[in-house]
Amino acid sequence: MDLDEAEEAELVSATVGDLIEAITARPLEPGQDARATFVTTSPEWWIGGRTFGGMVIAQALSAALQSVPAELPVHSLHGYFMRPTPPGARTLHVVEHLRDGRSFSSRTVTSTVEGSETFRMICSFHVPEDGDEYQLPIASDIPRPDAIHGVEAPVPFDIRELGPSEQRGDGTFESTRRCWFRTREALPDDPAVHVCLLAYFSDMTGAAFRPLSMHTWGTHTDASLDHAVWFHRPARADVWNLFDLQTLVNAGARATVRATMHGADGTLNLSMAQELLIRELDEPMVFKAPSWVDRGGDDGPA
Repeated sequence: MDLDEAEEAELVSATVGDLIEAITARPLEPGQDARATFVTTSPEWWIGGRTFGGMVIAQALSAALQSVPAELPVHSLHGYFMRPTPPGARTLHVVEHLRDGRSFSSRTVTSTVEGSETFRMICSFHVPEDGDEYQLPIASDIPRPDAIHGVEAPVPFDIRELGPSEQRGDGTFESTRRCWFRTREALPDDPAVHVCLLAYFSDMTGAAFRPLSMHTWGTHTDASLDHAVWFHRPARADVWNLFDLQTLVNAGARATVRATMHGADGTLNLSMAQELLIRELDEPMVFKAPSWVDRGGDDGPA
């Protein structure tokens, strides 16, 4: 079976506990410049010589969250992938305090592997406030997750694929990937665990960033260039969330996508935007998929 790296990221064989352990940054003694420093180790889950971008984001966010009071939630992050993080790599995350105001605090996180910068992120935290309420509603034709067949597999997430929306006459789609997801096990009540796992999943674009060939495997190589997430409301990763991704444009060997996450009650909890590099390969790649993966025709994840 042919399998792109974007799809392979979702097929890792790991438990929920393994995933939480991997994303959690551990504090080190501050360096000579007194900056807070944390360490993570990338799991050996991925092929292709690079760690899944969602893992890189979640690890850096875990470090940043430990630099602010627990009652100060993150509301946005913007990150750039500078170099691939090799599977198994030990990554240092240096957190710098940019600002601590009455309502907002800002941090930067610089992630390095063996002295080379791999990822840089700025994130902002906001004291909870009341205000006007409005949101983009969940699509009216979305079936409930219990009406969709799932796959029993040794992966951390239970994912129920809806597939893309119907292709328009001009070849475009309103949505190129839609799925319900939740962790396969209940999570602790620690908000940091939930926000990091939601950030991790926000990078699970599958092949939806190339809508004209998203049901073919191994034909392209891709790499995330940047990633932005906005956390609108507190949310849990162990209850059903709808991930709805729209591909905006493919141009200049790049793709730009955006996505939303609604809760099962229709509440819009998270938004994401990302740009990726996509290049068609002269020779298709062939990957050996796990034995529990069955992708007949167009029935697999988009």
